[in-house]
Amino acid sequence: MDRKQEYDTLMQELRHTPPALEGTLDRALARRQARRRRLRPLRSLAAAAAVFVLLVNVSTPFAQACSNIPILGWLAQAVCFSHSLSSAVEHDWVQKVDQTQRDSGYTLTLENLIVDQKQIHLFYTLAWEDPACEYAMVYVDSERLSPRPSVLSDSVNVPQDAGHIVLDYREEQVPDRLDLDLTVRPNGDGSPAARFRFQITLDPSLTAVGQILPVEQWVELDGQQICVDRLEIYPTHARLMLRDSPDNTARLVSLLCRLEDETGRQYEREGGLSGFSDPDTGFLTELRLASPYFQQPERLTLRITGAVWQDPEEAEVTVDLAAGTAAGLPEEVQLTGVDEESDRTVLYFQSPAPPALLPQRFSWTCRSPEGEWQVTEGGSGTDTDTGLETEDLHLIGYPWDQVTLTLNWTRFTPLDVSLPLPAANQE
Repeated sequence: MDRKQEYDTLMQELRHTPPALEGTLDRALARRQARRRRLRPLRSLAAAAAVFVLLVNVSTPFAQACSNIPILGWLAQAVCFSHSLSSAVEHDWVQKVDQTQRDSGYTLTLENLIVDQKQIHLFYTLAWEDPACEYAMVYVDSERLSPRPSVLSDSVNVPQDAGHIVLDYREEQVPDRLDLDLTVRPNGDGSPAARFRFQITLDPSLTAVGQILPVEQWVELDGQQICVDRLEIYPTHARLMLRDSPDNTARLVSLLCRLEDETGRQYEREGGLSGFSDPDTGFLTELRLASPYFQQPERLTLRITGAVWQDPEEAEVTVDLAAGTAAGLPEEVQLTGVDEESDRTVLYFQSPAPPALLPQRFSWTCRSPEGEWQVTEGGSGTDTDTGLETEDLHLIGYPWDQVTLTLNWTRFTPLDVSLPLPAANQE
């Protein structure tokens, strides 16, 4: 069987949910089913299932494009959810690592890297012998890394399955070498069951690549002035850098947009580390998009289709838990229930389903009558009968009758704005 046939066979098998993943999703749904609600929760385990389905649905064009590349196999399947990463694999922009370590019944292999000046994507496989381990999380000790990156990692749901870790460097560039301290936590919590340390020297021909296109254009969005400062293009992603105006009355929280080139090809927002905000003001300063690096377009246009705002004076909602009422909610949002359970108070909200890639409506930092409190559990989903979005927040061990919540965003505005960008002159 040649590589193409092997890959096609693998993808045909993946059209059916693996038994281990199927059981994991059932467990994630159990709490909602017990409450007799017809919802699809979007917690971490369910999100893993959603990503799995997405991989299957978009893999065919990518598999056809990469059918003659020797590093196909599970790596191609692992990156086909991302235009940027699949393009990188298609153009052989991959550094092989192939390092394996074993500890306490766990075997971790760092297989490959996809890396550029600002991001490192680590692809690994994890196996274990513990029958009580239903899924595992691999954590990076980012405090031991210099410079320190933002880290995003997923779970491994089946032994020998592939995992993915992203190290993202905002102000700094990626280092010359990685000294990675990794821990494995079975079922995502508790004490580490295994520890690993890897040293990897990064290929300088990959880490030096990236370009900055100055834009410095102001656009008016729903009466607010936003400056598109620059576009940064790397093989793994593109960064749209934004600035606020001191005269704005609302804070930009998220932007629905895409890049388009002269052929009509579109570069959409992708999941994962999709944006960053100013920690002091909450203004969106940096948005991530699929990268046009390997397509080398002559012209790019930024298409803005919607903006998400927070009106600071309307951002707080006070809930009377005893009466089951809320003051300060946006018109389209309703408090539909307050459930008192043995160890927690659960608040349920309902609203029209927002467009994809919008942040969760409520912050998980709230305020009790005596000070700050943290929401420790929650989720969101769509009612299959009505199409309405439901969000729940869990206050564990909360003794008061009142809580003040903060809205991450107060309104969404559909837009149709086009902004031509400077030409990208790639070498």
